Amino acid sequence: MKPLLLALSLLLPLTTLNAQDKEKKSDVVPAKEAKSKIGESITVEAKVAEVNKTDKIVRINLEARFPKQELTLVIFPANFSKFEDVEKLEGKTVRVTGKVTEYQKRPQIVLDSKEQLKVPEAKEEKK
Repeated sequence: MKPLLLALSLLLPLTTLNAQDKEKKSDVVPAKEAKSKIGESITVEAKVAEVNKTDKIVRINLEARFPKQELTLVIFPANFSKFEDVEKLEGKTVRVTGKVTEYQKRPQIVLDSKEQLKVPEAKEEKK
């Protein structure tokens, strides 16, 4: 009986971790749903179609180039140093978390923290 209880106590945390991983994946919404999530905090995973960087703003358009993008990620000058080399994101899939706001009738997420933007490892790169 004791070996059975020991085995169950070792397996239970693994089951919990797998459930948490699945739950996190299910919390990710497609970029095309961002427009219906104005005012909500969401996590989106999408491909970077275009990065537009000026002295005053960085715009990262997801899924399509302007004006057909599904969602724009915005970085203001005060946070430029937190997001170095953003140009290298073009063509990559990113996972972003933040509050969806609206600017000129388009959904956007303003990035204030480096933790909001992740580049998941490509499955092909894992060996």
